Amino acid sequence: MNTTRHGLVEALFRSRPGEWIDGRELAHVGGYAAWSVRVREVRRRLVAAGEGTIENQTRRHDWGTESRYRFVPAAPLEARPILEAADPAPARA
Repeated sequence: MNTTRHGLVEALFRSRPGEWIDGRELAHVGGYAAWSVRVREVRRRLVAAGEGTIENQTRRHDWGTESRYRFVPAAPLEARPILEAADPAPARA
């Protein structure tokens, strides 16, 4: 198990795919001062590896802004739709 802060943030996302995780929980795991940078770096790694992405939402409240994030795994290759080739253009006479 990767016990760096990046590794801990990634492990948290992978343990709860599709579930929204509050920014305060991510700050606790990833470190208060740099958790958002760690989330961005984990997102880049996941996208580059074709494993999925991390989505985020923000909500404004009277007391401030709430941020939350979720890991969206990529669909397995066998579950992805196959794009049919377009019919070739009719030949001109």
